[in-house]
Amino acid sequence: MKKKVLALVTATLMACSLLAGCGAAPEAEAPASSTPEETAEAEVEKPAEGESKVGVVLIGDENEGYTYAHIMGIEQAVEALGLPSDSVIWKYSIPEDETCKDAIVDCIESGAQLVITNSYGHQSFAEQAAMEHPEVQIVAMTGDTAKASGLPNFKNAFTKIYEARYIGGLVAGLKLRELDEAGQIGANNKDADGNVKIGYVGAYPYAEVVSGYTAFYLGIKSVYENVVMDVQYTNSWFNITAENEAALALIDRGCIIIG
Repeated sequence: MKKKVLALVTATLMACSLLAGCGAAPEAEAPASSTPEETAEAEVEKPAEGESKVGVVLIGDENEGYTYAHIMGIEQAVEALGLPSDSVIWKYSIPEDETCKDAIVDCIESGAQLVITNSYGHQSFAEQAAMEHPEVQIVAMTGDTAKASGLPNFKNAFTKIYEARYIGGLVAGLKLRELDEAGQIGANNKDADGNVKIGYVGAYPYAEVVSGYTAFYLGIKSVYENVVMDVQYTNSWFNITAENEAALALIDRGCIIIG
């Protein structure tokens, strides 16, 4: 069972890009191959009798797209490794406060050898739990403090989401070109230099978000050059009301395409 849990750690990290800083350029540092010593550190002893468990601490639930993608990925990994479905301890709608650490500790006390969190704001609490429970592997999906922490049982991981943002921008650029050819871009949709206004609703001014909207912008410019982008932050990872208000504000300022 210990080997299967180890395999899930490997599968999780191989499916994502290990980042020294969230949103760091992929060529900044290539992941090093595991040494025998590092492998030995990862192969921790099971803290309690019975089957090993995997704890999953989520910012949302299956009704929120970002979290649902994590749920589907973990379920597929568990199935591929032949783990029983009840080997996963699910913690849904966990806020970015001490509740997160409590949820992680609860997973550990329930037998989890691996705990995965999925929100940037969970990171500091995941690190605290990793420091207090060196026998457990903890992976914070998104984040930027694992390497600096020096903790062998604490990792950051995430997909190269800026690549998807670039493709989204490319599609938006094609739509923008279509609108231009149809004469549907008005004077209020351009700045004084004639650049078409586009907008982007971002969560926080963090590297992950900045790299995302930069990629979106570059994707648009790859097919439609004359654009200028206005970014408005919601200061929340998930707030439908704030996101709606930000989008409406960008529309009021003349943005014709919004990411």
